[in-house]
Amino acid sequence: MTYLDQLRTFLEAYRLGSITKAADRLYLTQPAASAHIKALEALIEKELFIRHARGVKPTAIADDLARSVAPHLEQIEVKFNAVRAKVNNISGTIHLATPAEILDAQLLPAIISLLGYDLRIRIQLGGKERLYQLLNEGAIDLAITASEPNNQALDFQQIERETLVLVAASDWAKQNLAKPFSPQELINLPLIAYDEDLPLIRRYFTEVFQSDINIQATITVPDLRIVRSLVSLGQGYSVLPQYLCEQELQDGTFTLLHKPEQPPINNLYLVWNKGSLRHPR
Repeated sequence: MTYLDQLRTFLEAYRLGSITKAADRLYLTQPAASAHIKALEALIEKELFIRHARGVKPTAIADDLARSVAPHLEQIEVKFNAVRAKVNNISGTIHLATPAEILDAQLLPAIISLLGYDLRIRIQLGGKERLYQLLNEGAIDLAITASEPNNQALDFQQIERETLVLVAASDWAKQNLAKPFSPQELINLPLIAYDEDLPLIRRYFTEVFQSDINIQATITVPDLRIVRSLVSLGQGYSVLPQYLCEQELQDGTFTLLHKPEQPPINNLYLVWNKGSLRHPR
C-alpha cells in the first residue's frame, strides 16, 4: 500500500462525504477504505473526518489536504492513464446521461465516432435533477447539462453555447399578434413550456424585455422537441434553443417574434465524476 492509494481513498471520501461510497467507487472493501483513512490520520497526527450516521464531515485539516493534493493527484492519474491508453485497447462501457433533445440534435455524431473503438455506450435521458442524481450516485460517467455543478466530486467543461429565440408558427403569429409587436400581447396568449417553472421563458423576458412573466403555461411537456411540434401545430408560442428550430425558421414554418441585438445565451457543459478519469476510456 502506498500514500497514493491512501490519498485517492481520502479524496473520494472527501468529495462524496462517505467512506462507504468511496470504497464502492474505488472497488475496495469498507474496512480497507477505513484503514487508508486511519493510516493518513496516523501519519499527520490529525483527524481528517468527523464520523456521523449519514457519512463523514471533513475537518479543516481535510479541507487543506484536499486543496493541496487534489490537482496533483488528478494530473498523475490522467497522465498515467493516457500512457495506458496508448499501449492498451480502450475498451469498456461509457455511461452517459443527457436531455433527449440535446442528444437528438447535437450529440449523435460524436457518439457514433466512439464506435470505432472497443466501446459500448449506455445512454440515459433526463433533466437537471435526474442528471445530477445519476452523477452523484456514480451511476454514469458523463452528463450534458445547462448548469455548472456545485458538488466538489464533479468537474466540468463548457462545450457549447445555445442561442434562445422567441418563436411561434408563422400563420398563428399573423392571426394573433399585431404589428409592431408588444411583449404584453403574449400575456393572454397560449404559452407552451418545458415545465411549470418556465426557465427559458423567464430568462428571455428578464434579459430581453427587462420584465418578469407571471403566467402559467397552457401546455407543459419535458421534451423541447415536443414543445417545438406543438408550436408548429399553431398551439401557442415558446422560447427554444435556436439549433432546435433552425429548419423551421429557414423554411418559414416558424417566425421570430422578436429579434434582440443580444439574445439570451445558454451554456452547455460536459460534467463528470472526477474519479471517472482514472479509467482510460
